[in-house]
Amino acid sequence: MTDSPVTVVPVVTPAAPVRPEAYDAATRAALEHIDRQAARGRGRPGRTRKGYAQDWASWSNSAPLLAVAPAPW
Repeated sequence: MTDSPVTVVPVVTPAAPVRPEAYDAATRAALEHIDRQAARGRGRPGRTRKGYAQDWASWSNSAPLLAVAPAPW
């Protein structure tokens, strides 16, 4: 192992637009499509949703009460 200093170069990534109006029309359309799929529960395969539900039930039966709620999948 060497004791020479290591130079770290920061990487700056521009922030995403904060307001939906700041996105272009194609990006807004894609995001709205994703939102609609998620709202209908089609964002994840059925077996994944079933597995998540079983995991949540197992965890919620064994964990202390906290201020959390399952996602509406």
